[in-house]
Amino acid sequence: MTSQDEITRTADRLKDALGAAADLMAASDSPVSGAAADVISSGDSLVRIRGPQIGHAWKWLVPLAAAASVVAIALVAVSAGHPAGNTGGRTATAAFFGPVQLVNVSAPDPAALNSPGVQAARGSVVKITGSAPSCGRTVEGSGFAYAPEHVITAAHDVAGITRGQTVTTADGVTYRATVVFYDPRADIAVLDVPGLNVAPLRFSAQANPGDNAVVAGYPLDQAFTAVPARIAAVLQAAGTSIYQTGHVDRQVDEIRALVQPGGSGGPLLSPSGTVDGMVQDVDSGVPDTGFALTASYMQADAKAAASATAPVSTQSCEPSS
Repeated sequence: MTSQDEITRTADRLKDALGAAADLMAASDSPVSGAAADVISSGDSLVRIRGPQIGHAWKWLVPLAAAASVVAIALVAVSAGHPAGNTGGRTATAAFFGPVQLVNVSAPDPAALNSPGVQAARGSVVKITGSAPSCGRTVEGSGFAYAPEHVITAAHDVAGITRGQTVTTADGVTYRATVVFYDPRADIAVLDVPGLNVAPLRFSAQANPGDNAVVAGYPLDQAFTAVPARIAAVLQAAGTSIYQTGHVDRQVDEIRALVQPGGSGGPLLSPSGTVDGMVQDVDSGVPDTGFALTASYMQADAKAAASATAPVSTQSCEPSS
C-alpha cells in the first residue's frame, strides 16, 4: 500500500518537472515563444507544432517527457494502493456465473472477527457431510441455522446425496439431517435437523459496498474457521443452474476475502452477527475474491422451507463433481 508521504513526494516531483517544462517553453528560443500560428492547441493543452522551428522541439520535449514519466510513476504508485487480486477493470468467472466485473475495495478489517455478534454466531454455523454413491464421493460443506432445527446451505453442497447426511456444530456435536428443500437454480437447499439446539441466525437488511463482514464455515474439511471480509459490490450475476442448464440471474455480494473449498454454504456475517449472505462460489479465479448470495435473494426460499420436514430429492451430482 502506498503511503500518503510517498504520494505527496511523487506529486512534488511532478510539479517540479512540469514547472521546468513551462520555463523552457516560455524561453525566447522556444519553438512556442512568439509562434502562436505554428501551434495547434485545444484549450490549455498543446497538441502539435508545425513550421521551421520544429527542429528545436527537443528543448522542451525532454522536460515534458520527464513530466509524463512522473505522471506514470504517480499512477503506478496510486494503483499500488489497490488490493492485489481485486482490481477494477478485471473480470472473474465463477462456477454457474458468466464473467463478473471486479471492483476495487480496501482490505478487510481483522477486528470484525472479534465483534460480539460474530462470536455469538459461531455456534449456529455447522459443517455438513453426506454420501453420494452415484458419483462415488463424500460431500462436505458449510451451512447455518436460520430457523428452529433447520439449516440452510448451498444446493451444490448436497447434490446427489442419498445417505449419511449429518450436521456437526462447532462444539463437535453431530446430528442426522434430511434435505427438505432443494433449488438447483438458486443454489439453495434446506435441511431438517431434529434436536439441533442452536440459536437461529437472522438475515440482515441489504449490505452496502465497503461494509466489513466475516466469512464463517468449515473449509478444507477443517474445524470452524472465520476470516475477515469486505463487501466490494452488490450485483446481478447472470449464470445457469448448478447443472449448467437454463438461465439464472442471482443477486450476489462480491467480497474480498479468502474463500476456500468447503466454505460454500456458510454465512457471510455482518459484525453484528446477522447474515448478509451465503458464501457460494469458492473459485472465482482471482485471489482473495469470492461471492455470496445476498440475504434478500435467499429469503423467499428460506421462508418456504422454514418448517418443512418431508424429504425431497437432491437429484444428481453436479456435473463439475
